[in-house]
Amino acid sequence: MSQPDQELHQIGALPILVNPDGGIDLCLITSRGGSRWIIPKGNPIRGLAPHEVAAQEALEEAGIVGSAEQHCIGTFTFNRHRGGREKSCSVDVYALKVEHQLATWDEMDHRSFLRCNVQTALSLVSSPSLAVLIEKHVASSGYAKLF
Repeated sequence: MSQPDQELHQIGALPILVNPDGGIDLCLITSRGGSRWIIPKGNPIRGLAPHEVAAQEALEEAGIVGSAEQHCIGTFTFNRHRGGREKSCSVDVYALKVEHQLATWDEMDHRSFLRCNVQTALSLVSSPSLAVLIEKHVASSGYAKLF
């Protein structure tokens, strides 16, 4: 297996909602190709703080309006394949408290959206290191008793 060419850096949002029975749900989207379940993420945006980028990506990719925490909850990595080349990508993740979802949004025709419980999210996300990050955040945030 070849080593990735270079490392990319992105910023992601972990959209979190409290459901009616007091548990938590997470929001996932598919990659643009539709084959992998991921969280909203994208490249840094000049002039925006990282948590603001996370909120912007959630809005564009999932139609989610919410407020992102200002501190990074962790970083996950994955290998991205584009143009026949492999690149390592690290994603700094910010928890996002979901307020509501828009009826229409920029990328709704390019991705699927899923609101699900933590166990389902852990079984679906395509990156093992993202699953570990989610599990650690849920456990350390006092949500552990809810899943």
